[in-house]
Amino acid sequence: MESTPHLSPLESLPQELLSAIIVHFEPETKIAFLRTSKRLYHATRPHIWHTLKAPRTRSRKDNPTKYTTTLYKLANIAKEIGVENMGFGYVKKLVFRSGDVVRHSLMFGSSDPALEGLLGIVNELLVEGKMDLQEVELYWDDINCASGEAARFFNILKEYKKLNLPQKPSIGAKMTSYFPTSKPLPSFPIGSLALECITKLQLGFPGYPNSEVELRSTPVSRSTPDIVGDIELLTNTLRGTHYLRNLSLSWKDYVTDTPASVLELPQLKELQDAITDLKNLYSLTLSGYLFHPSFFVIPPENTKVLMIKQEVSIAWWRKFAEHPFTGLEALCVSTGHAGTASTSQWLSGDDEEMVFYGSPDFEFLLGSVGIKGLKRFGSYYEWYYRPDDFETLLRKQNPGLKDFDFGELDWWYF
Repeated sequence: MESTPHLSPLESLPQELLSAIIVHFEPETKIAFLRTSKRLYHATRPHIWHTLKAPRTRSRKDNPTKYTTTLYKLANIAKEIGVENMGFGYVKKLVFRSGDVVRHSLMFGSSDPALEGLLGIVNELLVEGKMDLQEVELYWDDINCASGEAARFFNILKEYKKLNLPQKPSIGAKMTSYFPTSKPLPSFPIGSLALECITKLQLGFPGYPNSEVELRSTPVSRSTPDIVGDIELLTNTLRGTHYLRNLSLSWKDYVTDTPASVLELPQLKELQDAITDLKNLYSLTLSGYLFHPSFFVIPPENTKVLMIKQEVSIAWWRKFAEHPFTGLEALCVSTGHAGTASTSQWLSGDDEEMVFYGSPDFEFLLGSVGIKGLKRFGSYYEWYYRPDDFETLLRKQNPGLKDFDFGELDWWYF
């Protein structure tokens, strides 16, 4: 009769507890742990393969001749010993960095050859039902430039219902913060992703079509038809993201002015309705110049975290003060004033700025705020544009208010 091998207390732990421990290890620690014993090898191996991503390097948009040596070696090893002898079946998450999947037509016929090799393996395993992919993080402005196995992967992901997956994959879709001025500005590829799979989304129109000098010299505006088109694209995108948990919303980074009539557009109400319908939203970030300084975005009820980095007006603050923000627990405010240059189009005769702003005797007071139940509050900056009595009113209405904890945020999508 064979004796049962003696196991250390650590090896005797149930798989669930071991997994709860291993998930917090750094990659090097996981490798060392895996080599300790046969029992810990089998417990650790799935965690080694859980996430597939390229190491952090400079964007391959800037370095089209560079590729990731480690991924290239991994793909070659798979060819040598067989995919079935490696741990690709344990992969649950894929992470694409900016430029990973972009075609570089002058240098390569497809994207990064290292990633191409691995995506070829991933695509086959997905189609054959041998990979339980649960999460993907990507840069959505790369999708329309993808080719080869990368383009095939995005097509497979869009048709996820045809795959033998136990659950709908979760997609985090971010946009590149800087886009070269020599290329056309991208807009969200609404037809290239299964919108119902998106749980984290950074949505806007990245890029700067003019030089920095030009941007600083005069207010930059957009025509009303262009504004309507942008609003409609954002609205149609959000209408399909029923399971969205984290949303970061901005507009074109270079716009600093719009006609006063924009605030009356029916398309803005439709955008607000689409945001209101995001019943699963946990956090919302609003940045920059959002169509008009007085356009106040109402978060869905029970949104827990709200970050506001907008260019706003006095009228915007009046609307903010009246809203109850039901269910909100954490608020970060870093607002700026939209400006009152003589050429500003957004100003109308009804705006208080026309009479008061810039006067040395003007004291901007709210008198009251409607927000209750807030637990944490903070700002990115020591000074930001706000009414003189805002923080006093906020703390009086929400006793015991603690500092906003930036460490709790998922900075991937901000």
